[in-house]
Amino acid sequence: MNKLFIEKTKDTPEINFNASTGLLKISGRAYSNDIYEFYNEFSIWMDEYFQAPKETTTMVLQIEYCNTIFNKLLIKIFEKGKTVLLKNKKLIIKWYYEKDDKDSLEEAVFLSNSIDYPIEKIEI
Repeated sequence: MNKLFIEKTKDTPEINFNASTGLLKISGRAYSNDIYEFYNEFSIWMDEYFQAPKETTTMVLQIEYCNTIFNKLLIKIFEKGKTVLLKNKKLIIKWYYEKDDKDSLEEAVFLSNSIDYPIEKIEI
């Protein structure tokens, strides 16, 4: 399975997914209203990866800003990620946030509660 790299734009984040390492990274700004169209680009890749995931899948998010639409998309991504648990594999979700960015920290807590799964919050 190939790596997936989608370059960030002014309103969509960078997607850097590596099937051989199990590292799925999303970084940048996410405030496009056409985010589901953007999601379709990597949804197929994710479906294929989660059929035979690595022993540990690590989702790393370093989001500068995201709108409500993208938050809903993140929930879908995380729920899809949780399917590794059904295969007795490990899932780690890391949320990086700036030291004084309380909104980002609150967003991580909200998302963790929404998916009923721990998100490791890492201050940078």
